[in-house]
Amino acid sequence: MKSTLISIIIPVYNTELTLARCIDSALAQTYKNCEVIIVDDGSPDGAGAIADDYASRCDNVRVVHKTNAGLAEARRSGVIEAKGEYIIHLDSDDTMLPDAVEYLLSRCNELNLDMAYGNYIRVNERGQENEVSFPNDSMILTGEGFMEYNITPVGICANWGCLAKKELWLQNIYPPSDTKLPSEDIIINVKLSRYVERVGLFNHPVCCYYYNSQSLSITGALSQLDKLKEHFSIIGEELKARNLFEKYESNFLRMKIDRMAFYVNDLDTTDPWVKDIIKDRRFKLPAKARLLQFLIQYPRLWVFLRNTKRRIFN
Repeated sequence: MKSTLISIIIPVYNTELTLARCIDSALAQTYKNCEVIIVDDGSPDGAGAIADDYASRCDNVRVVHKTNAGLAEARRSGVIEAKGEYIIHLDSDDTMLPDAVEYLLSRCNELNLDMAYGNYIRVNERGQENEVSFPNDSMILTGEGFMEYNITPVGICANWGCLAKKELWLQNIYPPSDTKLPSEDIIINVKLSRYVERVGLFNHPVCCYYYNSQSLSITGALSQLDKLKEHFSIIGEELKARNLFEKYESNFLRMKIDRMAFYVNDLDTTDPWVKDIIKDRRFKLPAKARLLQFLIQYPRLWVFLRNTKRRIFN
């Protein structure tokens, strides 16, 4: 009986120094029936040439070259090219642990899952490792449960670190390709939750995530206020279209507070949208959310405290 083909999709942009490490980890999987799709998203350095070199030497590696249109669009291009029954995404500055595909596929088969997530190992800039886990060792979620988990600050799932049926990634789940938004993974997962019935989250490490203090997500480069408003508008419209907005409005407020607190450096507290969030007292929020809601009223003080914490722990 022929084994299931798995497509590992690696979007590449300006990651020449880490790409070989990433590709090598994909090729070293204990589950052997894998193809590796590398999407060269207009990389300005030598990453595209590295990808082509691997393709010339490895029969199961293919490269898609395209102009830069952002991470979500690069992943979508890889999905279209993929021939596998299941997809796993891998960022080009990270690595997969050797049994990642084998473990996640076994979970999908044994538990009849549409998607299976593993947890990950976070590697800081000093090379120190810390395992980042889900609240429970094994969680099986419905589609709506998966959506709720993604709009809870402590429960955000990335698009990497999971194995999912290819058909899910062919749905209309991607943010607009003409703009780069913060936390595109959340937008995609909220939209994706329409189409999934069973999602598994397991505390079995499948990836190494390499923390980079200069990345777009950490520096807040994509979290300007206008982009943040568009980000939340897309998610809010999705919830309203499914008649779920009122049910999860308090979660939505918590996510707004968390995003502004940890990713926006120059928060304009006179902006009406921001003022509404800071002053919203309609819900009984956890103590941490209330504290953050208070602190972001004083952006300079909060940014100092936040950056001090990051320097200590990263």
